[in-house]
Amino acid sequence: MGDDASTDVFELVSHATRADILRALADFHRDAGVDARLAYNDLRRRVGERDSGNFTYHLDRLGGLVERGDGGYRLSRVGMRVVSTLRSGFLDADWTWGPVDAPGDCWTCGDDLRLRYEAGALHVTCGDDDHALALYVPPSFLRSQPRDAVAERAAFLENRWGSLTREGVCSECSGRVEGGLRLWDGDPEHWVYHGDCHHCGFQHVLPVGLFLLGHPDVLAFHFDHGVDVRTVPFWTLDFCEPGTETVVSTDPLRVRVDVEAGDETLSLTVDSDGDVIDAERA
Repeated sequence: MGDDASTDVFELVSHATRADILRALADFHRDAGVDARLAYNDLRRRVGERDSGNFTYHLDRLGGLVERGDGGYRLSRVGMRVVSTLRSGFLDADWTWGPVDAPGDCWTCGDDLRLRYEAGALHVTCGDDDHALALYVPPSFLRSQPRDAVAERAAFLENRWGSLTREGVCSECSGRVEGGLRLWDGDPEHWVYHGDCHHCGFQHVLPVGLFLLGHPDVLAFHFDHGVDVRTVPFWTLDFCEPGTETVVSTDPLRVRVDVEAGDETLSLTVDSDGDVIDAERA
């Protein structure tokens, strides 16, 4: 779907009746299955619209989002995606959650951490906004997860996003991501993988250790030590901390990340493109 078509969809669902129609069909599919169809009168009753003419007008406007066939109406695949977006809460800029206690200590000051959602992101913070880490999970994630499991499951999502970025896939739109290592002017100064999505323009910026978190060698190394690192909050892992990487050479650029578990160390060396060119255990 092109950008103009996407804009048209947002205009369509901006009307309350149309959004209610989509939600009503989604609720019906949840109970009856995606292949089931809802009769016109039953759909109007679920939406609560008494004026049949007004209801028909808005239903017809939903075009490619709702399919009509024998027995009634159902959501198209595009319609399902629109409902998922609406219900995720990503479009609600005012939604807040927390704070709740989080494992680990602040990388910058060492203070205790808390999780707080505001302004469209889940923040891992000690209270100083300059020290905060932002995770772009939707409100639906926080509404549906037990509070004591949020940190672990958010870590799993972050691991997945990093793996997608490493494979050149945008976690936001599934478009193509290209990038490489870049020296980041932070405190401390550190190396990051910076990737640009050619489709949606999202900027993927990951400390080099976090970028490597889901690499097969890192997963296997931790598994050998009895740890499923995919569910470990990355802000509790030393090798993910900005500034802990080592520059082996500058021409060509080579950066090493040392991962420790037990009495063993896994050393990964990456090139300027972020590709692992060497992995050694000692």
